[in-house]
Amino acid sequence: MMNVDVEIYCKNFKNFFINNPKSKKELLATVPGVTFEDFMEKVGEITQSNFEKLGDPSISRKQILDTLNDLYIKYMEQNHKELGKEVGIFNNTIPDSKVFQQLKGFLIGLN
Repeated sequence: MMNVDVEIYCKNFKNFFINNPKSKKELLATVPGVTFEDFMEKVGEITQSNFEKLGDPSISRKQILDTLNDLYIKYMEQNHKELGKEVGIFNNTIPDSKVFQQLKGFLIGLN
């Protein structure tokens, strides 16, 4: 059962997107196949966890992006597994050689 503060936060969060369909469309445009309902379900879980751990249900931008990413990977695994393997979506580790370059004894992060 959700805490009242969490329920209010989630309702306001959801209402923002309902009242701003352009923002909702922009949010989901980057993750085809992810539904708003699935997203909101995960937001509810995260806000409940935040409230239990931190005393505040607020969800961070990073948590929103991580949630969208997780839902997209789940969608790809269920619907486009071969394509996901081909483009490397399911490989969560990136070799250091692709992230860092040795330069005069220092590891420099590549952008």
